[in-house]
Amino acid sequence: MGLADRRTRFEALYAEHAHAVARYARRRADEQTAADVVSEVFVVAWRRFDDVPEDALPWLLGCARRVLWHHHRAEQRRGRLLDRLKSSAPRIAVTVELPSTVLARGLVTLSERDREVLLLTAWEGLTTDQAAKVLGCSPQTFRVRAHRARQRLADAMHALDQADEAPSIAEVCK
Repeated sequence: MGLADRRTRFEALYAEHAHAVARYARRRADEQTAADVVSEVFVVAWRRFDDVPEDALPWLLGCARRVLWHHHRAEQRRGRLLDRLKSSAPRIAVTVELPSTVLARGLVTLSERDREVLLLTAWEGLTTDQAAKVLGCSPQTFRVRAHRARQRLADAMHALDQADEAPSIAEVCK
């Protein structure tokens, strides 16, 4: 394949999937980091263009996941260094707007791993096979993780619902 053909195919890959990769990154990091992640993912895709499968989105999201992980690890190292130099390091808060506060509160109670499993299928719209590729596991393993994560989310939301419905001390003492 000539350089011109490779470039044309790469541009088509970018046009088709850049928005999805950016959405994935913005849900997990601030705007600047997300932009950096998209850039780095497509640099990796260019370097390893022959390794990119036909169904490229799971491969690209898996790459984005690793880039975010490396970014997070680098942030932790920088944070530890800053902690040694001064008393505290600033943290960037990422917020997610959800239609249900119970759902949002339920998601917060889950581990990062459980949230990732649920969000890959719910927000990113990936199939089980695609999400399994992103996480680097078999589809069967992903199904088990998803089942357990959904159960933990349902339990958390039920507990939050029960807590919201419980009468306050002031109401009981009347």
